[in-house]
Amino acid sequence: MTLSPPTKFLRAILGGVVGAVTLTAAAATFHVSPHGADDAAGTAKMPWRTLARAGKTLAPGDKCLVHAGTYRETLHLQRSGTANASITYAAAGDGDVIIDGSDLLRGAWQVYRERIHVIELAGPVRQVFVGEEQQTWARWPNANPHNRWDRNTWASTGLGSRYGLVIDPALAETHVDWTGATAVLNVAHQFLTWTRRVQACDTARGAFTYARDLTPITNYADKTTEWEDDRFYLVGKLEALDAPGEWFFDAPASRLYFWAPGGADPNRLPVTVKRRALGLRIDGAHHITVRGFRFVGCTVQVRGDDNEIADCELRHPVYAFHMSEPAAEQADDRTAIDGDRNVLRHCTISGANTSGLLVRGSQNLIEDCVIHDACWDGSLAYAVVSIDHPDDDKTRGNTLRHCTIFDGGNTLVRHAGPGNVIEYCDIHDGGRVAKDVALVQGGSPRVAGSVVRYNWVHGCRPYVFAGGLTGGLGIRGDDQTRGLIVHHNVVWDCDRDGIIVKGDFNEVSYNTVFGIGTGRFGGNGLSLHTEPEPHKPWARSTTPLLAVQNQHTRAENNAVTTFTCDRVGTPFPLQDGIDHNFVSAELAAGAQSQLADPAHFDFRPRAGSALIDAGTVIDGITGKVVGRAPDIGAYERGGKNWEPGARTASVTSRDHVSEDAAAKALTQWD
Repeated sequence: MTLSPPTKFLRAILGGVVGAVTLTAAAATFHVSPHGADDAAGTAKMPWRTLARAGKTLAPGDKCLVHAGTYRETLHLQRSGTANASITYAAAGDGDVIIDGSDLLRGAWQVYRERIHVIELAGPVRQVFVGEEQQTWARWPNANPHNRWDRNTWASTGLGSRYGLVIDPALAETHVDWTGATAVLNVAHQFLTWTRRVQACDTARGAFTYARDLTPITNYADKTTEWEDDRFYLVGKLEALDAPGEWFFDAPASRLYFWAPGGADPNRLPVTVKRRALGLRIDGAHHITVRGFRFVGCTVQVRGDDNEIADCELRHPVYAFHMSEPAAEQADDRTAIDGDRNVLRHCTISGANTSGLLVRGSQNLIEDCVIHDACWDGSLAYAVVSIDHPDDDKTRGNTLRHCTIFDGGNTLVRHAGPGNVIEYCDIHDGGRVAKDVALVQGGSPRVAGSVVRYNWVHGCRPYVFAGGLTGGLGIRGDDQTRGLIVHHNVVWDCDRDGIIVKGDFNEVSYNTVFGIGTGRFGGNGLSLHTEPEPHKPWARSTTPLLAVQNQHTRAENNAVTTFTCDRVGTPFPLQDGIDHNFVSAELAAGAQSQLADPAHFDFRPRAGSALIDAGTVIDGITGKVVGRAPDIGAYERGGKNWEPGARTASVTSRDHVSEDAAAKALTQWD
């Protein structure tokens, strides 16, 4: 789909981030400016120079106004406010406040070869920028930020490839010995991606080897042809630097090589190198508010309770060299909220090659945020948004509300633990690198009490498996799911399953699913598996496996293309709690016959639709009823036409999808 970046959203929320704050009589307001001095008084006329000076001074009830400019430091906060007197750091309203994780290069670039320049530089070098534009770590095949989701930027494994061995005739055409390079491997089941050193390279054959230690490789280690349809690319060799915008750092020699955009002289460009992973670190502190900052080339980490981050932009916040590894460098880098009752509101996060946002704790709220372009390498380990509630109290889960989340290499929203709520979100265009992908993913017995409701979930057409099997799913309750609640969602444009829920004791009701499958594979609109639960060593649980799944699951008032009990499309058998569903192939053709105007996002039943008054009341889930009985599907004709996604006066979720693209998506499976 054609997407437009959320620039209007940013202008709306960043243009008026400073408002009056009522403080106690003892509270003070301090000022920080790039033109200040840390030995000054910290007043409007004599501001401090650094954020660090403010962080060491502010007490409960105090406020720091940060004036326009670029701050190349980390705001490290360890002093707490109180429930009645929080500590506030806010943009002063006189221009952008930028916290930059990179530093300007000092010294002169020299010509190395043709348009490639070199400069002496102490490491480490994690990212290179020109202004705020991220440059590309030199790689083969070539790629850049503008064609990030072009699948042709990955190389393909060929015949004879096996676990630990990649064969690709195109490698021979490079005439490069790739020994010592880093291979980025989206292989085997292709829902995880690993990085491994190239151990040996046969240049003439177009082959290389890597360590056979990928974890979890599940049951693929001894398979054969499954390794012949995989994807990879190579980085970490100077020979890969052959295009504008690429760089390579030779750590032993302390030299940075760079082909500047457009072949320009980098001495005339504002070239910076990332030096700090974190722009904001709340370290065990509570009752802190941070509002109105732009973070560039660095990220935000919150460890504490009752903190709020609002009206902020995070651009290029995270870049990790290694995928699916427990390396310390990655653990320190993710954009993360770890604690209880924290709030992230009206923020935009974009351009992380791993996770967009990781939330862990209880009763955290993520609201009115736009999060996109993350998980570039397609690993399930790095969902665009991950929400984890670690304890067992179903009443203390986290909430993801009114967010717009799009463009990710794998899953867009992954939730774990009980009692989480995902509601009123527009979640679209995931699985852009991997295979076997759900846009919204949860599972295991610990998911009990979690709710996925009032969302639009659409656009999942990942790589096709060998043989043509598709793997794009909308909402999934995966292996051993228990007690998951899925209601009032609209799901479309997925090439295998709209909604799939395994396990038992689940509730799947009031959903509208259409436009599922491909011309070759019809797909499953709603699939509740009934076969015995399989034993999967990687799906760790002490819960006994079921002989029959979904015996006690309730599924009512759904409007779906098909209703099946397995992946091959067997119709679901009738049983108690499975009733008042509208199952029709008409919905596979775009739903125009039953819905008001799906091409323009009006998913209410149209006049005369068979969905009207055809449902049944479900306690605790049925909303306001217009007519003699509830309508089937996610919307009630004559009722509230709810709309998901980030809310501001100037942006809605519809702005992210053009009408032409929507119309195409509604018809492409015909």
